[in-house]
Amino acid sequence: METGFGVFGRFIFGLFVFLAGSACLANGFSNENLCYDPSIKTIQVFKEGFELAPPIIELNSTDRLSIQFDDLDPDIKRFKYTIVHCEADWQVSSDLTIADYIDGFREENIDQYAYSYNTTVKYTHFQTTFPTGNMRPKLSGNYLLVVYDDDPSQLVFTVRFMVVETSPVVSTGKVVQSSRIGDRITHQQIDFVVHLNGFQVLDVGQEMKIVIQQNGRWDNVLRLSKPRFARTDELDYRYDEAIAFSGGNQFRNFDIKSLQYQSEHIARIAYDTTNQVYLQADQPRTFKQYAFEKDINGRFFIKNEEHAEKSSIEADYAWVHFYLPYPILMTTGTFHVLGELTSWQLNNDSRMYFNPEHKGYEVNLFLKQGYYNYMYVLKENGKNTGDESLMEGSHWETENDYTIYVYYHENGSMYDRLIAVNFLNSVQP
Repeated sequence: METGFGVFGRFIFGLFVFLAGSACLANGFSNENLCYDPSIKTIQVFKEGFELAPPIIELNSTDRLSIQFDDLDPDIKRFKYTIVHCEADWQVSSDLTIADYIDGFREENIDQYAYSYNTTVKYTHFQTTFPTGNMRPKLSGNYLLVVYDDDPSQLVFTVRFMVVETSPVVSTGKVVQSSRIGDRITHQQIDFVVHLNGFQVLDVGQEMKIVIQQNGRWDNVLRLSKPRFARTDELDYRYDEAIAFSGGNQFRNFDIKSLQYQSEHIARIAYDTTNQVYLQADQPRTFKQYAFEKDINGRFFIKNEEHAEKSSIEADYAWVHFYLPYPILMTTGTFHVLGELTSWQLNNDSRMYFNPEHKGYEVNLFLKQGYYNYMYVLKENGKNTGDESLMEGSHWETENDYTIYVYYHENGSMYDRLIAVNFLNSVQP
């Protein structure tokens, strides 16, 4: 029988290997929302209480993250997780030890699970909450949730989340039309001020880092250091035409809360060995006039409205077929379906492939019943960002969510503290 020390030692060794591997791969691999097990589907991590809330909790508070996912493999696994502290740029905080940022045990079990009920696709739904009584974060900042199958070497998926500390620092701002002449009809500018309220910063350029995120995307975040003006008690980032994002367009959507009738944007629903949902052909919106259509800014929520009492285990799965008419084979880049449904990733799972017979791009995604937002973007060769303007157009009037993260790295300290988070909307004041 393996001793407790042996189990713990094996875990520490495995985690060390993982951390070392992450650091070594820093140049070509970022610690992202990634799934490594094809049997794992519908990964959701959000602030407990609201399924569409971002994964941000306050340090030393009663806030909890809800962690949920499905396993389509019939064998029950012993899922566990740990957390890894990261810097503002999502590289592992290599100067910190595990004991520096974890209070309590170094790993936790995910032992709440239930079997799917009355579904054509059988799965096991797992869920847990974090922090727990046994494991809590000590420090603010960026974290990577690392889920594995019993042993840290059997990586299952990773998800980013943030822990913000209570500080006097706040940021205020608004989203306006770009002040750059060439971008006025296509881009949104973020004008904001960071109010220090007595928080001492000796070297703004070295100690302060600002990250601005549009909706849930990580591919196009803006990272700022020096403000336009630094006053005694505030950092002013207003009227800077470089702090701007392509406005894009309202997200496309489809509704598969029911697989018995065709909702808007669905061409037909069929069944062979599994449910098949064929979306209507999506037309490019490049030159179409902007029209507001309410969306959830790229997110999704799970729901089976066919008399289900608990959608988490009664929602079925279906292959959703996307088709984008575009008769030209793109050689300068690849088209992708972008949104929370593809973990906001521009990878092979979200990539569309050209079908010369159908004269367009196609991809099939295996998704759980619910309501989904998405857009089409072009990832140009050699770039890591997605350009939505080719297929979706770009309008400064588009409704978008923005999150401003304020990090502080005191000279001589070992990590980036997250001292303020501010949410802005381009339409709501």
